[in-house]
Amino acid sequence: MQVYPNRPLTERDTTGYVLQFYCPIRGKRIRRSCGTRDRREARSVMRECSRRLLDGSYVRSGGAITALDEQSRPTVADAAISSGPNCETDEKSWEWCYQKYRHFRTSRTKKDTFKHSRSRLGIAERIFQGYFDDRGGNGKLLVKDVMTLEMVEYLQERLLAGDECRYDSRSPNTVNSMTASVMAFVRFYAKREWIDRVPDVERLSVDDVMKGRPITGEEFDRMLAVTHKVVGKDETAAWQFALRVVWFSGFRVGDLMDFHWEDERHIRPVWPKQSGVFPTITVPSSQKNGKVQEIPMLPELDEFLSQVPEGQRTGWIVDPSPLHCQVKGVAVWFQPCRDDLRAWAKRYSNLEIAAACGVTETTVRNWLKRMKIRRSREFKVSTGSIPAEAIAEARSRSERGTGSVVTPRSQRLTKDRVGRIIALIGEEAGVVVRTEDERTSTRVKDASAHDIRRGCAQRLINAGVSAETLKVVMRHADFATTEKYYGATRSAQAAASEVRQKMTAEAPTDALVGRLVGRKEKAPELNAEELLKLKALLERL
Repeated sequence: MQVYPNRPLTERDTTGYVLQFYCPIRGKRIRRSCGTRDRREARSVMRECSRRLLDGSYVRSGGAITALDEQSRPTVADAAISSGPNCETDEKSWEWCYQKYRHFRTSRTKKDTFKHSRSRLGIAERIFQGYFDDRGGNGKLLVKDVMTLEMVEYLQERLLAGDECRYDSRSPNTVNSMTASVMAFVRFYAKREWIDRVPDVERLSVDDVMKGRPITGEEFDRMLAVTHKVVGKDETAAWQFALRVVWFSGFRVGDLMDFHWEDERHIRPVWPKQSGVFPTITVPSSQKNGKVQEIPMLPELDEFLSQVPEGQRTGWIVDPSPLHCQVKGVAVWFQPCRDDLRAWAKRYSNLEIAAACGVTETTVRNWLKRMKIRRSREFKVSTGSIPAEAIAEARSRSERGTGSVVTPRSQRLTKDRVGRIIALIGEEAGVVVRTEDERTSTRVKDASAHDIRRGCAQRLINAGVSAETLKVVMRHADFATTEKYYGATRSAQAAASEVRQKMTAEAPTDALVGRLVGRKEKAPELNAEELLKLKALLERL
């Protein structure tokens, strides 16, 4: 038995440490994840697994390398039952199926692709758990009880009502998206014949409209004018530069933060060396649609980037500065050091750690992610409160707490953070792209980065750019997306142009022929040969 790799991990080692050993159940050498990126913890898992192999616990548990792993998997008898064609689902818990599904998805999808699905499945689990707890359930959530048409429809209703949400309600679009993640989990379960059939769930009817609207040039100027109020005077220039790049390019926030001057692994501009060739933008396959693309650079972006001195054209094109802020509040809180947080993560849930530190559970998750602390398992039940003595000791060793000045970290801002700051700028400028409507339960929405992108598309439409060209510039994977959001505007303008051309006084009077009246004058009559040709044409039609 050995731990692989036998060295400290690098950024390329995304799977963490793994064990390599001979499995007596499968009769061959296998690899199993240690569930950690800490080398000492991985060697501790190796020693525990070695003991379990010698005393028979590994075989009796059906292949669990640790005692914690054994709690999240069925016994050997359950595994034997589940492998048969007529398996029973009575003892298969949601947690056990979720771990199987997570392992399946993370090994087959790109990094961060499964992140939103994990969050949505967690919301669904808490709603289902609350339903059965209110009705005297035994505390164990079984998949056979929730993977039914009745329960999935109940989930849709509770999601619409705003359960597990910071708002009072959710839009039907959001509910459909969250339900789709749950149904993907159900189909994974059905493919393994652990349930008889997949519930035939109907999607909620939604309005075929954009979540926001294109902002105008005047509204964009207002956002530029108030940028300093949100980010501060020192960072104003960098953030205004980022806003103008979005306005001139139509980029998404992810594209904006992946815009590089020279690195071919990222989105980058390409200026031609020969005359008669226009500048373009190359997009690698790592982007949203998974395709290698080369799109035209819009003239406004070309002119704007050309103003940057050649000596400064290195690194990231857009790199807005983080914000300085002072954390205030009536609540007393602190952030424990790495060692204390790692020790607590092994014994207590995020909820108990948050209560001890005086922060939210989301803050604890962000701490664990930033410090690269991974749990070997998730706590689904109460783990008890952290002793007051341990909290006091951790507070004395804390990194920061109430009243601390938060300074920018060395790493770059994430696309989510940049998107939130741009939304704050839109709110400060008072640019409302969607008003509140009680009939459809829609909330007020201020301008975001995507609304600036829509403004770029609207300018192209007003300039007469075709829908096919607009699809290329906006990098829509499907033409239906371009037609859905921007086709109506083009159709309305084309229809208005035709109506005005036909109905104005300057319209030609000889457009209608054959004794049909075109305004006040009669058109010339058709001769016999022309009438025969017209009759033959109508018959063919």
